[in-house]
Amino acid sequence: MIYPSILDRQYEQYLPFVEDVALRVRQTMLNFCDTNGYAFTWRIKTIESLAEKIETGRFKKWSELDDLFGCTVIIPNLSQEQQVIKFCQETFQVAKTVKRGQNKKSPDTFKFDSTRISARLKSVEDTNIDNLLSSFNVMFEIQIKSAFEHAWAVSTHDLVYKSSGIDWKKLRLAAQIKAIVEQLDTMILAFEQISPYIQESDYPEIKRKCQIAAATLELFELNKIPEELKPKDMTRFCDNLYGILISAKKEDKVQEVIKSIKTKINETPSKQIPRSISLLQYFLAILVEAEIIILPLNKYYFHITSELLALYPIFQDSVDLIFEYEL
Repeated sequence: MIYPSILDRQYEQYLPFVEDVALRVRQTMLNFCDTNGYAFTWRIKTIESLAEKIETGRFKKWSELDDLFGCTVIIPNLSQEQQVIKFCQETFQVAKTVKRGQNKKSPDTFKFDSTRISARLKSVEDTNIDNLLSSFNVMFEIQIKSAFEHAWAVSTHDLVYKSSGIDWKKLRLAAQIKAIVEQLDTMILAFEQISPYIQESDYPEIKRKCQIAAATLELFELNKIPEELKPKDMTRFCDNLYGILISAKKEDKVQEVIKSIKTKINETPSKQIPRSISLLQYFLAILVEAEIIILPLNKYYFHITSELLALYPIFQDSVDLIFEYEL
């Protein structure tokens, strides 16, 4: 493709400042995304893409081009969007924010509608907008997409827009997939409200894990167990404890297991409950001492620590499979 010489010159002259902006914005946004567990992508617009943008006829002058550098923050679900918007407003000089749903569209239309922010770097001094050769006058764009939305964009973009011709069926299919993406995002936002309408199946494993979770949470609510022992992820904790019961062939004895744990903890003063081991280790020790679980277990690698052995020496010689710290 042949470009006008004026575009070549302008792009070459402007590119170092775009690259400088890209470096600064990337560093800032990557730190923010790493802290919050968000994904991040970025790109500098190529001269080919820039020429196509100018030829849309939507822009009056060079300074109006708002995405020579563009990046995307990918959030797990749309409930985190406002946090990203607030961070950008506090960090950059925001010129314009177009939120999802802000542009009018008919209810049967499904197309790109991500929130996007046009901004510049903040400067301690006033910058002259007519002086294009400044990093502080480079406009850049930050898009905010859900994980589903990002997957749709990267999966369909080249299939639809990089093909040799216009294909109604491909455009239709991309729109149908986008409709599914919007539905998925809506379902995640309304997850707590929608889930009660799901027809429940009487699945024994889930019922038993729910019983373990309910009993464990009750002990915390009654202040029978120190709060610092509370698992970060109760679902994972119950999965792990139930996995031990399966290895011990006691998965059908959950009520007996719960009774044993509650009895021991209710008999133990709060100050005497060990804080140097995990809650799973403590529950396991209770069940081993009560002879509900007989060691060793088949195909289960125990997390044996010096703190556990100091409190419960029974694990010293009764366990043959131990997780190893390879240091």
